[in-house]
Amino acid sequence: MSTITIFAPITLAQGFTETDLLNASANFQKDFVANHTGILRRELVRKGDGTYLDIVKFRSREDMEDVIEKEQSCEAAAKFFSIMDLSDYNPEEEMETYASLMTYE
Repeated sequence: MSTITIFAPITLAQGFTETDLLNASANFQKDFVANHTGILRRELVRKGDGTYLDIVKFRSREDMEDVIEKEQSCEAAAKFFSIMDLSDYNPEEEMETYASLMTYE
């Protein structure tokens, strides 16, 4: 079974700052992500164009699908997503998913 890594793009909604993103991300991590053993690692990065990526490594595709489903009814996830501009966002088109071939530590 291969691990799965997703690159989820983030554009802030108007009126929100990077500080808002960092605070919402920390709460999302504490209140949701930390409770899911299927999430192996998560990293929030800033791209050169001022947008962001949430990079998440999952134990398996099944874990990824389970987490994505549970996010739909999670208040911490809703708060995290509420600072994002999702008006033109289509996760099937924009969220890149990769199967790991090899991991080096």
